[in-house]
Order: sequence, then structure tokens, then C-alpha cells
Amino acid sequence: MSQVGYSVSGAAVRMIKMSNVSFDKSPRGSKAWIALRRLDKNDDRVVALREVSIPPTAEVTMIIQIITTTFGLNTSDVIFKIRNHRGCLIPLNSSIPANSKHMPYVLEVAKIFQHVCPKPRTIPMTVLNRSMKTRLQTIDRRIQRLEELLPQIKLRHNEKLSQEIECLNQKLRFLHKRMQVADSRSWKGGLTRAPLW
Repeated sequence: MSQVGYSVSGAAVRMIKMSNVSFDKSPRGSKAWIALRRLDKNDDRVVALREVSIPPTAEVTMIIQIITTTFGLNTSDVIFKIRNHRGCLIPLNSSIPANSKHMPYVLEVAKIFQHVCPKPRTIPMTVLNRSMKTRLQTIDRRIQRLEELLPQIKLRHNEKLSQEIECLNQKLRFLHKRMQVADSRSWKGGLTRAPLW
């Protein structure tokens, strides 16, 4: 019983020692060598070489702040591009592996849209131009047609007005005759001749 208890207590001691060792080992940040190129000043040369310590859980904004402080940069109107020793772009985060001084990362400081070279429009505009030209021609033809028909439209309008005025005059003359007939009749209050019934 005592031997079993001793072995169990020894295992417990070993477990406590291992746990203490594992808790003492805190993750350390990586140290990366970074070479600086100021492309924003049209300078392709490496102007500085520094060793930068990057915390393991640092966010991108904190890493940018560490780099700007290390190299004394102003980040108001520039962007950062970091490349490995093969010239490939790599993400700027806390997972950047450590490297050596002889194979540093290259940090390129460039202006916003510095390497964007606009080209002339290459999309053919013939379809749009043809469509707009056709619509303009159609509108022009309609306007010309209206200008040609304008005298006829005025003549037809005058004829229609004349017909309506003549119709109203006929109705007024008819009503006038009826009123004259009505005014010529008078009632004396009795029959001048006895009826024949």
C-alpha cells in the first residue's frame, strides 16, 4: 500500500513540475529583419535595415505602429507593402516568421495609387454611339414631320372651329325663331267660339 501511495504521489509531483514548466513558457514574439525602401520618394534603394520585434497577438494596426516608430515614418498618406526574399508579397501580421539579417524582408513605402497607371478606354463605344445616333435621327425626323404638318394642323383647327361656330349659330337661330313664335301668342282668358262637342 505504501509503495503504491508513493508512486502515485511521485506522479503527482512530476505532473505539478510539468505544469509549472508549461505555465512558465509564455509565447514570445518573432524578431524580423526588415529593409526599408522609400518608393514614395522615388528611391528604389534600401535606405535602412532594422530588427523589429513583433508581438505574437498583435493586430495589424499595432504592427504598423511598431514599424513606423522603428523607422520614423509618417503614415498619413502612404501604404506599406512587405515582401519576402523572393520578392513575393506577404501579409503584414503577427504570423511573420523570423528571418536573418542576410535575407531580410523588404518593406516598400508607397503613395496611395502610386503604381496605378490609367490607360485609355479600350471598351468599344460603337454600339452606344450607334444607338444614340439612331435615337437622335428618329427625334429629328419626328420634328421635321411636325414642322411639315404644322400649316395643315392650323388649317384643320380653323375648319373645326368654323364648323362648331356654324352649328352653334344654327341652334341659336332655331331658338330665336321659337322664342318669336312663343311671344306672338296671347291668352285672353276665354274661348271666342264654343267648342263643337
